Amino acid sequence: MDMKIEAFDKLDENKAAKGIAQRADTIKAIRSLHRKRRFAMKVQQKIDRALESFIRINFTEWNPNATEAAREKNNQEVREIIKRIRGGEEHPVAEEVDMADRARAPSDMRRKDNQTAMEKLAMTLPVFSWVKAVRGAGERGLATIVGEAGDLSSYSDPAKLWKRLGFAPYDGFAGSTWKREKWRPRALTKEEWKGNPFNGERYAMMAQLALWLVNAQWVGAKKVAQQEGLEEIGEGKPNGPYGEHYARRREVTKKSHPDWTDGHRRKDALRYAFKIFLKDLWVEWTKDERDARPKNRKRSAQYHRAYIRECKREREEQRLAK
Repeated sequence: MDMKIEAFDKLDENKAAKGIAQRADTIKAIRSLHRKRRFAMKVQQKIDRALESFIRINFTEWNPNATEAAREKNNQEVREIIKRIRGGEEHPVAEEVDMADRARAPSDMRRKDNQTAMEKLAMTLPVFSWVKAVRGAGERGLATIVGEAGDLSSYSDPAKLWKRLGFAPYDGFAGSTWKREKWRPRALTKEEWKGNPFNGERYAMMAQLALWLVNAQWVGAKKVAQQEGLEEIGEGKPNGPYGEHYARRREVTKKSHPDWTDGHRRKDALRYAFKIFLKDLWVEWTKDERDARPKNRKRSAQYHRAYIRECKREREEQRLAK
């Protein structure tokens, strides 16, 4: 009887090991596609910034010594010019906009193709069944997180995942705050930056996911007024758990940081709500692996050996297939 139990245990362990090996291949493929997607995005950005710079210098009252508000007004004017030209308006710089758009087209296609492939792979991950049940989350967000962080089970706790994605605070302030001269209390030293690295591009991607998540779980003030038959427009309200975290955080910072602008409070609350989402995602991701992992040391060793055998077998099959 004991031999039969051990045989079944071994089959379970081999099955679990094979599943983890397959997941590792999926993660590797997602990360490869994500790197290509990011390269396409960088090419897009270079073309966009070059076009905007050309229009700003030659077709607006741009002054590099102007105030920040004045420069932002010029930037908005540039964006409006490009938008109107793409809408069909005649303009002296219309041919340059068309040239930039045609130069950007291959990158647009590559970005879309890689993004679609990433999303399809993300839908095969075991944790996707949980992700798709969260309003505002989905395959693109999961693929982006995996593309930037890799296998979430390689992080021993959510705090390490937060640090990887730019959400871990240092000395009481977020990494994005340390990047802003107006918000930070001081400049960090080189040693402090080395010990607490912050990748602005990675964080920007996560911030966009946070915005999608909270917006999907939030009812706007105007819609609330219409639903409740109110004459005056008040405030919006949450319609999901992460929207509730966002709302509570904003209320807290109204009292704890009365000097913050509304925009500062909003960014802080978005970051807070997304950190909770990342924690929940990490719990769901690692739960499957904890369930598959044997409980005692002897079986853990058997599980590990089975996993190594499965990896070697798949590498050998790949070698022979070439």
